[in-house]
Amino acid sequence: MARLLLAAALATTQSSALRLVARTAAPLASSARHGEVTVIPGLSAVADRYDAILLDQFGVLHNGAEALPGAVDCYDRLSAAGVQMAVLSNTSRRRAHALSKLPTLGFDAAKLADFVCSGEQAREHLASRAGQRMLWIGWDEQFQAWDPHYLDGLDLRLADAATADFVFLQGSQTLRDGSRATPTEARQLSRTHASTHRRGVMRTGAPNDALAAALRTCAARGLPMALGGSVLYYGKPHPAAFEAALASLGVPPSRVLHVGDSLLHDVAGARAAGVDSLFVAGGIHAEALGVVPDGGGGGGASPLRAAALEALFHDFGVWPTMSAPAFVWQ
Repeated sequence: MARLLLAAALATTQSSALRLVARTAAPLASSARHGEVTVIPGLSAVADRYDAILLDQFGVLHNGAEALPGAVDCYDRLSAAGVQMAVLSNTSRRRAHALSKLPTLGFDAAKLADFVCSGEQAREHLASRAGQRMLWIGWDEQFQAWDPHYLDGLDLRLADAATADFVFLQGSQTLRDGSRATPTEARQLSRTHASTHRRGVMRTGAPNDALAAALRTCAARGLPMALGGSVLYYGKPHPAAFEAALASLGVPPSRVLHVGDSLLHDVAGARAAGVDSLFVAGGIHAEALGVVPDGGGGGGASPLRAAALEALFHDFGVWPTMSAPAFVWQ
């Protein structure tokens, strides 16, 4: 019987078409045409075209330690303009814990219509698995201490790989099986994954390099991806994340803009959901684009080269509706 795993292109040589968008009431297409790159200086150019905006956190609002240049001002101006805002994040923490950090960085959380995150969505599913045994692959002790009560109130028992009903892949640094949390190394993961034959995995958030490597090891060692078991994913680019945010806002997808810095998670997810996307070039892809990371040096003053943007979009096979150096108003 299969069990469950809950697991919270070539650049063209054609000339690049760079489109700079000024403030106008004309609607944008739901996705940019291949070969065309649309760049705006800031959200003021398009704010009046949307009733709601979905915001990624890291690389858009802040870097984990401080607000990014111009981000708080843009956030406040969007709110003043009457645009609904909701955060759509791949954080594996619970909603309340993640939301509580924003005010410490200068963002008024009361201005948000909602805060949707993969950690909360995954926990909602865990609540439906009362009485079951779970192997938890999570983060290190320091990170987990920020949200130490993730499982409080859930009727779940931590179990080892041999007896667990399912695997909860929230992170990639520690195994939590009811005994002392054990740091995960490649050999330990291999032994664990071999023991979870035909069980399932639930994972939160989008894959980073460490999680992608862990999942490849899982597949090689006989976890459900290779043996017919089921996998539940939580977070962008998967549909449930966008569906939850759109349902909360009550706004048609055609009137919603998603702002994010990841082509594979934010832009691809928005496109699949029928939502326009604004790609923030100063985030995770800044180095590849040759721009100042996180909109530094003047809050998004780094010039964007059409050829670099086009090459990146072709490489990933994903085209945003528009791009900007950073999440700024100007």
